[in-house]
Amino acid sequence: MDFVSRLQNVDRRIIYILLILVTAVPMISPLNLPLSISPGTTEFFNIVDALEPGDTVLFSLDYAPSGAPDVHPIAAAVMEHLMDKGVNVVSVSFWDAGPMFGEQLMRHYEELGYEYGVHFANLGFVPGQETAIKRFGENVGTVSRDFRGNPVSSLPIMEGIKDTRDFALVIDFVAGNPGIQEWVRQVQGSLGITLLAGSSTVNVPQTMPFVDSGQVKAMLAGLRGAAEYELVMGKPGASVAKMDAQSLGHIVIILFIVVGNIAFFLDKKR
Repeated sequence: MDFVSRLQNVDRRIIYILLILVTAVPMISPLNLPLSISPGTTEFFNIVDALEPGDTVLFSLDYAPSGAPDVHPIAAAVMEHLMDKGVNVVSVSFWDAGPMFGEQLMRHYEELGYEYGVHFANLGFVPGQETAIKRFGENVGTVSRDFRGNPVSSLPIMEGIKDTRDFALVIDFVAGNPGIQEWVRQVQGSLGITLLAGSSTVNVPQTMPFVDSGQVKAMLAGLRGAAEYELVMGKPGASVAKMDAQSLGHIVIILFIVVGNIAFFLDKKR
């Protein structure tokens, strides 16, 4: 078999091995490949960075395991920024899988010495979709017990919080509906809250009109948005490593496509 024929018949195991290598290496040792920062990421960072220690932010964790690889890294990056600034976080979810992601975020900081109920709290899942968002937005007291079974009124972090206007920011981490549309329609418009979004990549077209209108002040888009945020914070972490792996994987696939096409045309000319 000559060289051109070999190029057209590369053992698929070689392709798999190369893809495994180029995606695994950056996860173990991040390469910090160049990544441009979008204006939306900078705007999001500036809004969060302007918060004062002791402020309280609401996370609406509206995603499931299927969307978590794209959305949860955004929540983790923003959570790190808030904890570093001494800003408190309350999470609520209008998707039934959401509370477990809140627990993942908070357990990590509990291990670092932060205190549940003081620095953060997880209010759990509120059923009812759009109606639930409206009720909760107008009266946080509709949730009487948190995800861990504690009376919400007993949590120091909830002191003085009656409705969502009492939060310095509301950030919806969203992968579908209910999500940002419902927050805008039922709460932002009527109460005038400051609303940000951390959106899955596929949900960006649904969210962008609200960003353009100013109803959503800024948005982070998918894993790339999380990676950009880590870079703006000056703390490149897991999201940057995942973007390195994704970029290298794409490069390898493109190279194989180019080589395969070149070999095909060379073979036709013989």
